[in-house]
Amino acid sequence: MVEVYKILESLPFFPHLSEDQKKELESQARVQTYREGDILHDHHAECLGMVTMISGRTRVTMQSDDGREVTIYSMEPGDTDILSAACVINQITFDSMMVADEDCQVLVIPAVVVSRMEKKNIYLHSFIYELTAQRFSDAMWAMQQILFLKMDQRVASGLLDEYARTDDVHIHLTQEKLARQISSSREVVTRILKKMEKEKLLEVNRGCIELLDLDGLTNLLG
Repeated sequence: MVEVYKILESLPFFPHLSEDQKKELESQARVQTYREGDILHDHHAECLGMVTMISGRTRVTMQSDDGREVTIYSMEPGDTDILSAACVINQITFDSMMVADEDCQVLVIPAVVVSRMEKKNIYLHSFIYELTAQRFSDAMWAMQQILFLKMDQRVASGLLDEYARTDDVHIHLTQEKLARQISSSREVVTRILKKMEKEKLLEVNRGCIELLDLDGLTNLLG
């Protein structure tokens, strides 16, 4: 069973709340479970609030009117997100969507609780704006990758990011998932991976990409 209080204690602002505020958060926070592919939040849904990852992985995306999707950042256990709470921060004017990349559990602090409490506590207020700045920085980094890197560089960057995350040269991603992470199409990623395989940079297997030449992939990034 997930200990809500233990997760709340890990949040940087929590020690600076009053005892009443701590008790309120513990009583209002809820653990929610999602399956791979579930949408945790989009602009059509009710404002979600502050989300902290317990297990699994999610990605936050932006989508155009014609259905094109850009991944702006991913979230893993311990990460917290506030961009799904545009009703808390009025300055957020774009629509984002949070999707479960894997089966996951998250702790949700309802937006109405966060909104009310941050007006009374400078530590929570500061945490929200620091987190928002970090997430916008992540979004800008994603835009830089899309705008300024060639496709083979984006594939290499995505694979090396997974290697850095897992410390394992066996990247357990389908080509479709890799394409979503780097905001490309499966067909383009497949073509690039085949080219890299011929160059002995990696080996493609079912559901797994083995990195054979980390230096070679790094050199692609210049």
